[in-house]
Amino acid sequence: MKQDLGLVPSAPKPGTLDLTLDPRITDPASFRVSFLILLDGDLVMSPEHLGVAYMTSVLRHTGFTAEIREVEHGDDEAAAAVEALKDFRPDLVCFTLMSLNLGSCLTLCRLLREQLPGTVIACGGPAGTFAGLDVLRNNPWADVVAVGEGEPTVLDLVQRLYLKEPLSSVRGICYRDADGTPRQNPARPLIHNLEDLPFPARDQLSQHGDKLEYVRVSTSRGCVANCAFCSAPHLKNRVQAGKAWRGRGPEQIVEEVAAIVERHQFRTFDFVDSTFEDPDGGRVGKKRVTAIANGILDRGLDIYYNVCMRAENWRDTPEDHAVLDLLVASGLEKVNVGIEAGTAEELLLWEKRATVEDNVTIIRMLREHGVYLAMGFIPFHPYATVETLVANAAFLRDNSGHNLRRMTERLEIYPGTAIVRRMEGDGLLDESYLDRLDPYGYDFQDPRVGRLAKHFARLYNNDDYHHHGVITEQSSVFAFETYNVVLQTFISRLHRRFGALPGVDDVMEAFKARVHEVRQEMGRYNYGFFMANLEAVMNDTLDPAEQARQVVDVEEYFHDRMQLLRDEQLRVGKALTRLGARVTEVSSTIPKERPGGLPRQYTGEGSGATW
Repeated sequence: MKQDLGLVPSAPKPGTLDLTLDPRITDPASFRVSFLILLDGDLVMSPEHLGVAYMTSVLRHTGFTAEIREVEHGDDEAAAAVEALKDFRPDLVCFTLMSLNLGSCLTLCRLLREQLPGTVIACGGPAGTFAGLDVLRNNPWADVVAVGEGEPTVLDLVQRLYLKEPLSSVRGICYRDADGTPRQNPARPLIHNLEDLPFPARDQLSQHGDKLEYVRVSTSRGCVANCAFCSAPHLKNRVQAGKAWRGRGPEQIVEEVAAIVERHQFRTFDFVDSTFEDPDGGRVGKKRVTAIANGILDRGLDIYYNVCMRAENWRDTPEDHAVLDLLVASGLEKVNVGIEAGTAEELLLWEKRATVEDNVTIIRMLREHGVYLAMGFIPFHPYATVETLVANAAFLRDNSGHNLRRMTERLEIYPGTAIVRRMEGDGLLDESYLDRLDPYGYDFQDPRVGRLAKHFARLYNNDDYHHHGVITEQSSVFAFETYNVVLQTFISRLHRRFGALPGVDDVMEAFKARVHEVRQEMGRYNYGFFMANLEAVMNDTLDPAEQARQVVDVEEYFHDRMQLLRDEQLRVGKALTRLGARVTEVSSTIPKERPGGLPRQYTGEGSGATW
């Protein structure tokens, strides 16, 4: 019988995060880990990546050397990144793998294997979580794929690599055995208590300073909804045992926000929770977000933030309006809502709990409270019909039609989702998805809808966006989408800070009315543009010359509207300055004493904290 010498720690309780270092590891700092952030798709425009930041913090907490690097989109940038990485001499390189950056990941993995043959290459993230073995089969240069939450997995993996032990005991990974055969180990439980995690590393904030539009904070993980297109771990498609939703306490959340304000003089935040008012969207959830808002106010934190909400959680009642009033007073200025459709049949397809009426209600309520709505909307998908396209365009025209991209958005499909399983059963997945997880790798039941979807995708961006969803150029349509957030938060921040000054309220109300008028006019333009294109494509009467003219027309129209609104914004800024309002006091960073300048704002969408 072997004697227990106490050299190997006993197994932690399932769901707990054990940050105890194996005592056989005597020099953890000698093991070097590099996390590479691939800036593809919408990630090009997004700020910090919390999954990477949390894993970096966990490794540093236990003494290992870890760094974060960003890699811009493109083969030349990938080659330069690998060349620069040689000086760091990493033992392990990690990527967050998503459908949109799969191509860049393959390129980087090949270059890493050529230039740093002794380095272990690991991938994780949503694509790895639901298609880990497929990733190994299709990426001959990757050694490991992480499944699920990354912090305990990367810590376990690093310790086994340091000790040169087999990876067969590392839960939550796919790996290659001695014969090169892909294997998958059992998943590890979800982290039960998120407060066991150290605060995430803020390398990207330190690197970019006030160039970042906002800083991300995770107050919870998981989601209790079951949207058919979503690959977030929830009750129907999660791969790890444990609660579907876990939240941090309000006190710790406010403490993290306060530390960022104090240490980095930054005050614009993105709370990246799948749904801010979970776990139930009702009394319990709203009590929690109320405590967060009160904590911000009690600490005197002059911040701005955006969150994600679900439409069915909000009612046109005095109680819910009071909660929104409190959130706005504490800094809420932007909400992302997955509206997704303006028809009942499509809301059922997406397994949404909200009704069309719920969607209309939250759009109206947010507008009444001066909160910017960044909606998700999916008019083009394999089951779309001409009738649903027309109904969705009319819904947007009447509710939020100034954003043309919402009218023309295509469904992106991800592994592990209910909609992919349905499409597979209906024979709608094509080889590009099966081979390389192409997010647009599907057919349309109505070929005319497919032609129209591709037509719109070509209209206001280049082939990177048309084929892969990767934004490498800023057309006026995309630029307006970004500017529209800037404009709305310009209004809400100035109204919040200076509304009590004599004359300010009159100026701001007149400005809001003018902005609303322009947006309404843009909604009518977009609807007419959409319907004319729908008719031409359905009747096969649109020629290439006409399409080329449309590209120019759309570009000029959105450019002109942005210039019109910028001129109005400049005029209002001057008027407010004459009334004693200092616009620099509403910047994303705590302003220094310097004259002039308009506030910098945040843009982008929220996302979960995964590897």
